[in-house]
Amino acid sequence: MNDKNSLLALLHRRALPLAGILAISLAVIEVAVDWLTWIEFNEAIVYTLPLILAAAARNRKLLWRLTAALAVMTFAVYYVQIPAGAFSIKEPYFIDRALAAVTLLTTAILLHAWTLAIDAIERQNGELTAANSELVRLRDEVVRQNEELDIRRREAEEANTRKSRMLATASHDIRSPLNAINLMAQVLRTSAGDPVHYADVSRMAERLQANVLSMADLVSEVLDISTIDLGATEMHQTLFSLEDLLVEECQILQPLAESRGLYLSVEPFDNELRVFTDRVKLGRVIANLVTNAVKFTDAGGVTLMTEKTLDGQISIRVCDTGRGISADHQARIFDEFTQVRPTDARGGWGLGLAICRRLAAAMGGSIMVESELGKGSTFFIRLPASCVHSETAIGTSAN
Repeated sequence: MNDKNSLLALLHRRALPLAGILAISLAVIEVAVDWLTWIEFNEAIVYTLPLILAAAARNRKLLWRLTAALAVMTFAVYYVQIPAGAFSIKEPYFIDRALAAVTLLTTAILLHAWTLAIDAIERQNGELTAANSELVRLRDEVVRQNEELDIRRREAEEANTRKSRMLATASHDIRSPLNAINLMAQVLRTSAGDPVHYADVSRMAERLQANVLSMADLVSEVLDISTIDLGATEMHQTLFSLEDLLVEECQILQPLAESRGLYLSVEPFDNELRVFTDRVKLGRVIANLVTNAVKFTDAGGVTLMTEKTLDGQISIRVCDTGRGISADHQARIFDEFTQVRPTDARGGWGLGLAICRRLAAAMGGSIMVESELGKGSTFFIRLPASCVHSETAIGTSAN
């Protein structure tokens, strides 16, 4: 529609000068015919035709110049062609010429008014078009803002639902250790003065301490998630060897793997990778993934591998030979209070992977999983290319 209007406007602009040229040409022809014909043939009665073409050209100057020129020609032709001594105000040919001049003037006035009206209408149409364009722009802006508000509303509702679910789950999960603590405290109080139960006091104290530490872990992890979501997490970036970090984390978790009869290894790097990011937070993510892999692997072991992708990112893989994760469960394992293996006895609070995802995002990276039941799982930690430092950068930092 806009292309059609543009084409019509272009044709209209080109037609205006052509109409002016035709008006002048027709006026010249009419004057020439009037001069060459006899006085009885009053050519002045069609002098209004060039004026119509001048008005069509929207050229009011040309309109009035032609009017003046043709009015002069009306009487000039009469003056030249009337026989000597025949002039009289009541002479029929003069009256015809006078009426032709009046008609010429009247037509010019009407055409002038017509062009003014056309210009006013076009100006109003232009203003309406501009107003419509502005309304369309405002409408699009309102639609865009409404879409953004709708997205933010859904995000807020989702966050609120997630927080409510987290609080409900935390409240439910806290109740069990609290009841256990209360029960064991009552037993300890009643057994304190009974020598028969002295042997059980140590065992109950250990269970009491385990429940307290479990609750402390829950509170700590909930606070970690809240701190990250509020954007209050501080990043302490340092330059370090990625291989050294992986080896260090594996050495710490080696006893856990050996207690389950599993191997825990780091594949050697082809080239040393030094990264500039938060070493502590990256180590926490790696440790959590390795711990989960060891916990849910019955035979075989866990291997850590690192590679540099084609787009310059760093990919850290934690591969296990464990039981695997079903496809429908993979989409939820990074949510709060979601257990990697819901059928297993609780070994944590289901917040570890949620914290890992948030920490990876805080470092500018991401975390994902590929898994198949019975064939193990592979967790990928992706760090942006901006974290990678070349040997030149290392030397500069060292200096």
